Amino acid sequence: MPSPIAHSVSGYVLAKFLPKNLSKNNASHWWNLGNFYPVFVAIFADFDFIPQFITGERFHRGITHTLIFAIGFSLMVGWVMNYFRQSSFKQLFLFTFILYSSHLLLDLFTAGGLGLQLLWPLTDTSFKSTILVFPQVYHSREVFDISNFISIAWELSYSVLIVSILWLWNNFSSSKFYE
Repeated sequence: MPSPIAHSVSGYVLAKFLPKNLSKNNASHWWNLGNFYPVFVAIFADFDFIPQFITGERFHRGITHTLIFAIGFSLMVGWVMNYFRQSSFKQLFLFTFILYSSHLLLDLFTAGGLGLQLLWPLTDTSFKSTILVFPQVYHSREVFDISNFISIAWELSYSVLIVSILWLWNNFSSSKFYE
């Protein structure tokens, strides 16, 4: 599974490509929250480690890794942000849902594991891509095991690649390249 490195960078980069003005009256923008909001939403699904840590029960890749949770979370965040920031509920909902779904998408492309029950509670079927982008993480191995370094190096390479794409996009779209 991707670590918070890949999820955070993906949320950050994705947010840079999404519309910035989500306000009803052009007075409030989501980016006034800084880069915290897209990064927080993109990694939120992995906060399921907290009840797992407290109870010892397995929660990871459970309910927080389903589309129903993504929709509910996005509805709740959209409503709260709409109420307190006078922002467009529809745009905030869509923005949050896209960022949250980026987490689920990355987890689908991970080697190892059982996949995601994206359509729970409608079905218990697990989904997993046949195209694996991220290497398997072995939690049972020691912290300094070589497989952990490989995973981190892979995710850092992925992060450098997508940040480079963002940089190129920003430089070419703002330059007079087309004149």
